[in-house]
Amino acid sequence: MRTKHLILILIGVIIATIVFIAFGPAGELVVQTHQQFKEFQENLRVGLEPKKLDIDPKYLLLLGFTTPKDASTQQQQLEQQDTGAIGSSHQILRKTDFSAPATKAELELIELRGLRRPQDVVTFGGQAADRGQWGQRKRITTPYNGTKSNFTIVTYVMEGQAASAIILAQNIAAKLPTEYLLIYDLGVSEVQLRDLGAYCNNSRCSVITYDLSEFPSFVGDQRTHAYRPIVIKDGLMRARSVLFLENYMRVRGGSAQLQNLQNIVMNPEVRRAGVKNAGVLGWNTPTAVSSLTHPKMFDYFASKAEEFNFLRMVDLDAVFFSDSPLVSEKIMLPWLKCCLTLECIDPIGAQSNGCKFNKKPLYRYSGCHGYDASAFNIVLGLTSQMDNSEYSLPSDSPRNMFYKETLEQATRILESRRRNSSETSDHPFTDD
Repeated sequence: MRTKHLILILIGVIIATIVFIAFGPAGELVVQTHQQFKEFQENLRVGLEPKKLDIDPKYLLLLGFTTPKDASTQQQQLEQQDTGAIGSSHQILRKTDFSAPATKAELELIELRGLRRPQDVVTFGGQAADRGQWGQRKRITTPYNGTKSNFTIVTYVMEGQAASAIILAQNIAAKLPTEYLLIYDLGVSEVQLRDLGAYCNNSRCSVITYDLSEFPSFVGDQRTHAYRPIVIKDGLMRARSVLFLENYMRVRGGSAQLQNLQNIVMNPEVRRAGVKNAGVLGWNTPTAVSSLTHPKMFDYFASKAEEFNFLRMVDLDAVFFSDSPLVSEKIMLPWLKCCLTLECIDPIGAQSNGCKFNKKPLYRYSGCHGYDASAFNIVLGLTSQMDNSEYSLPSDSPRNMFYKETLEQATRILESRRRNSSETSDHPFTDD
């Protein structure tokens, strides 16, 4: 009898425990744990899936990427927008497949395609502008579709960098007086823009105020430099070949040396007979691409860091680009897709300082990420089958006609020149 009672009590305790676990606080804990386990499984599954560089089509439209199929689709969208624009601007928002941030660009495209009368449009700084805005800033967001020049030097300026851009404009005018210079204003103040305009106000130098607000907000981050390929792509829509320079770069030598470098980019046989180059020419460093690229970025290019252990990193300080199908589709397009995808350009854990180059072997990840430069080098490596001789020369090559000048140096030189100082030590253009 005592054993029977003991068994009944034990069964009761077990039942009570089960009820408590199922419906009490412990039950909630079990449910939460199970849910977290399911979420972990889902995250693991997503993490194992191939990373893709899919961006909103409106960005491709803004950047001038079109195929016959894309052009047909865009034409239909523009026709729908034209009908809506005549009736009401609200109809444009309902009829377009693009989201609101691209509306400004869509309206500009409508104007460029003929809804505005030609006499209502004038040229200001090389761009279309309303007569009512003559002498004022006109922000550009739409792809350029005018006549291309043969060659243009392209740079950009951000707030606080006007002194460097001004000295660069003077440098180009002195060393390469027959070449065109386009300076992309990416957000300088009105005061700095006026200062820049005083030195860049002729047929060989133009300032283009480019509106980055049409793109994701992180594109304007000076840490990632995601705006650099956007500037280069716009430059390639204006010229058959461009030389992209950071505004702190300066030119030594002259037109003959520049022409030699242009020939290397445009004529593959100049570099190496029988080998097709990438249509790009930069300057490589001893540092491996794998050392300055966060491992997670490689996933977006279906590649591995080990493949880049012995590929030299190319700086973006000075790079030549040719406007060719290869450059447009195989280099610029994937590069821009990465720079417009936050997880690609700026992986979790990426940073630009704290580099540790003393790790052995030297191609190990240093802890520093190159952001847009890393993506650029991955694309170049994959395009050229890891042969950097197709798109770069050693940075210590005698053909390297560029050198750097800090913002502090540029500011000091500019102030000295404004005071009409003749100190040779402050002269910005040397051949050293």
